Amino acid sequence: MSPAKRQRVLLAALLVVGAAAAWSQLLPRLGGGGADVTAGGSNGVGLAAGGVEVVTLDLDALSATPRNYSPGRNPFDYGSPPPPPPPSPEELARRAALEEQRRRAADEARRAAEERALELAENPPPPPKPQPPDFGLRYLGSFGPESRRIAVFTDGEEIYNALVGDVLAGQFVVHDIGYESVAIAFVDFPDEPPRRFAIGS
Repeated sequence: MSPAKRQRVLLAALLVVGAAAAWSQLLPRLGGGGADVTAGGSNGVGLAAGGVEVVTLDLDALSATPRNYSPGRNPFDYGSPPPPPPPSPEELARRAALEEQRRRAADEARRAAEERALELAENPPPPPKPQPPDFGLRYLGSFGPESRRIAVFTDGEEIYNALVGDVLAGQFVVHDIGYESVAIAFVDFPDEPPRRFAIGS
């Protein structure tokens, strides 16, 4: 046998082996040969004739309805507070009684104010009693013998020396001169008791 003829024989043998292998792979998929494609297995998994595992597609699982999901309250957002419960009949009665008391108190206060205003209009109070003027001088002290002491005053600019009985600024009378204070009476208020001022006041 020549080399060329031997090569053609080997090529033909390879083609036959390849065709047989391809036919053995296609036969289970085409359902031919009377062989059972899946063997025993109610779970959709079985063994083909050639020992290959085949999984049956479950079409019912693909048509299942999705679960309904409703999100709850957002924990990062403030919700509306619940409305307060309606007041009880006892609470309503208590509130009404308090409101009636406030109304009566307001009416009585208004009525008393009106009566007081009417009384003042009919009998006005007397005018306030005139008061002596403020002593606008500052007592600095005294000097001289006890029988003829001289009191020293200032208004911040000038110095005034006065004996007992002298009148200062046309309104004030030196009533008494002590060692640490002086008593001042008032020209226009003879019934007003003298007021005593200490040194420096």
